Amino acid sequence: MAQFFKASPKNSIKNRILKNVLVEKLDHQGRGIAFFQKKPLFIDGGLSGENVDVQITESKKRFTKGTIININEASEHRIAPLCQHYEECGGCHLQHTSAQQQIVIKETGLIDLFSRFAKQSEIALEDAITASPWGYRRSARFGLQYNKKSKKVQMGFRRSQSNDLIEQQVCPVLKAPLEALIMPLKTLLNGFSSKADLGHVELIWSDQGAVVLLRHLKVLSNADLSLINRFCEQHQVNFFSLPNHKKPVLLYGEERLSYSLDDWQCQFKFCATDFLQVNEIVNQKMVKQALSWLNLNAQDKVLDLFCGLGNFTLPIATKVESVVGVEGIQTMVDRATQNAQCNALNNTQFYQADLSAAQLSQQSWAENDFNKVLLDPARAGALESIPFIISLKPSHIVYVSCDPVTLARDSQQLLEKGYKLAKLGVLDMFPQTGHVESMALFIK
Repeated sequence: MAQFFKASPKNSIKNRILKNVLVEKLDHQGRGIAFFQKKPLFIDGGLSGENVDVQITESKKRFTKGTIININEASEHRIAPLCQHYEECGGCHLQHTSAQQQIVIKETGLIDLFSRFAKQSEIALEDAITASPWGYRRSARFGLQYNKKSKKVQMGFRRSQSNDLIEQQVCPVLKAPLEALIMPLKTLLNGFSSKADLGHVELIWSDQGAVVLLRHLKVLSNADLSLINRFCEQHQVNFFSLPNHKKPVLLYGEERLSYSLDDWQCQFKFCATDFLQVNEIVNQKMVKQALSWLNLNAQDKVLDLFCGLGNFTLPIATKVESVVGVEGIQTMVDRATQNAQCNALNNTQFYQADLSAAQLSQQSWAENDFNKVLLDPARAGALESIPFIISLKPSHIVYVSCDPVTLARDSQQLLEKGYKLAKLGVLDMFPQTGHVESMALFIK
């Protein structure tokens, strides 16, 4: 007997074209939200109030995703993107609206999340911390892909919702000296004898100038090394190679890299593979605001969780009796300790600990009588650390977040234990993108 395939309802609507879809609002990432079959329909690139035609790209039990194929009625806030790669590149998400409107989108999304998860109403946000919406990134990683047909190395970011690379020529969110290296660097890599064995390349800006970090899977030939040397002499860059699963190796320039926070006369040494806050100006303003919100004085004993290189810890140390920084990665702890020593800050201590583990109170550093806490966790948030923080009974808690969803979730615990949300605001660390950084102050 013949059998006929019947598509499931979920799969049958994929690629369907929906006409005259009304974008009702935006989520905290700047995605348009409409409704289809009583489910949210997320539309990349949509703006509130727009009438668009949409092609379904994904259908799940609780939501559907789609892409715009035509704009019938455009929002007054829609503008032409600056970057020639915007329509295909997955790096930026909001170039189709102004920098001012991007802040409105992020602030509205933050308030909505706190209303839903932390049950907070009538939230008055602090002024957003901003800087230039262009030329701000001091680090970026480009994928490298060898094309067997053309025998060329492709260099660029991933296409939106794809693993394929675009052929990057410009990137206006990069610092200008880094953007200027894109095409010369692509020419360099295409001159390699080992161009089929490259992983990725990172561009970084430091006090020592531009830095290139190249990950490669096989040993670079002498001819390749000669090309690198000439490239560095011509463009005045520092160059590190990153052999597969090994430490960075200096090939040209300064080995000791650093960045500075001038307001506190602090210099931070870092390795080319270390995490850095990508927006130099917003980082300076963010640290200044965090210290202001903590209302520091010479008698304070402060705990800095997820401290990294000491980006907050060292400036805090210039204002207080003592500060302890705790970080999950031992190499970062070592670097932070070195940074404190180099800056002659003797009232700091750094420890390694798994901050996602329970029973933090049993750690030796937890015996200190902390009266104020700062935390700057990764996107996963600090759910496991919150009970310990509450047990310290600090008067001030400043929470710096790179994911407003986990910030709102974690805030609920603090509010339930009697803390008050005193201040909340957006940190526009990533203009042109849907990434939302924020800062909250809790007091008791």
